[in-house]
Amino acid sequence: MFRRARIRLTVLYIGLFALVLSVFSVVFYVGFATALAPTFDVGPELTNEQVADVAYQAAVERIGLALLVADLLVVALVGVAAWVLAARTLRPIREAHARQRRFVADASHEMRTPLAAIRSSAEGALAGADSADELRRALAVVASSTSRLTRITNDLLLLARSDELPSDRQEPIDLSVIVAETVEAFAAAHPELPRARMALGADLPVSADPNEIGRIVANLLDNAFRYGGGPTANPARIATRAADRETLLEVSDDGPGIAAADLERIFEPFHRVHADGGTPEGSGLGLAIARSLAQRNRGRLTVTSQPGSGATFRLSLPRFR
Repeated sequence: MFRRARIRLTVLYIGLFALVLSVFSVVFYVGFATALAPTFDVGPELTNEQVADVAYQAAVERIGLALLVADLLVVALVGVAAWVLAARTLRPIREAHARQRRFVADASHEMRTPLAAIRSSAEGALAGADSADELRRALAVVASSTSRLTRITNDLLLLARSDELPSDRQEPIDLSVIVAETVEAFAAAHPELPRARMALGADLPVSADPNEIGRIVANLLDNAFRYGGGPTANPARIATRAADRETLLEVSDDGPGIAAADLERIFEPFHRVHADGGTPEGSGLGLAIARSLAQRNRGRLTVTSQPGSGATFRLSLPRFR
């Protein structure tokens, strides 16, 4: 990402320098041609040496004026261009800073809830539990909250590592095989959920990290069941197919759908469509991790949805040849 930004800035600065040099050259050429035009009058009583001296002085004055005008125009042009380029250069930095502040605030909020539960349970137990059952309940709350903190911490670490360059763990794999294995593992870990309906295409080779692709599939399945109605809803649908030079994975649900304003924001860490008491439990990092892992494997993760019509998440990966 930073390499591409550096290349773009280098090209912009080279283009700016070329533009400034061109403007300066044109203005100076016009001014120099004007300065050399014989528009001054000399008296007939002057000698040739005196005429040459008058012509020289007039030319020098006009050349100086031409240089002054050219310099002013170039300074004005550079100032405007620098202002625009500075704004364009600082905009992503400002946006990244804002995202970082929002990320820290959201992470602190997510961690504060289990920490508060741990503290209140521990203080209640230390104040004096009346029975062993009360002590066990307090310890159960502590264990559950600690488990949630561990999941959040692991997800944050994975999200941070997913921004790194593609690793050397990428290898030729069949997307449908990875999807089938992940669905089986997900069904074994969540027997209370209906089994996802699969329509998998054959011979879909991609070059990717199988563990990271499996994590993407698991996160999309988890999201589909969380926001698609839970155990009582229709099972999620997962399909793989080939399209041009890409292989596609699609995970669909019959949930309430996503508003147009939230189609991109749902991939931000900790963002939830409905931040209220009816929101399914979770860290809010699943989709952010899935998109980062997709980009890490040279893929794209997008979503299409309309309110009331469910959502379809689509992972596109380059087809391996």
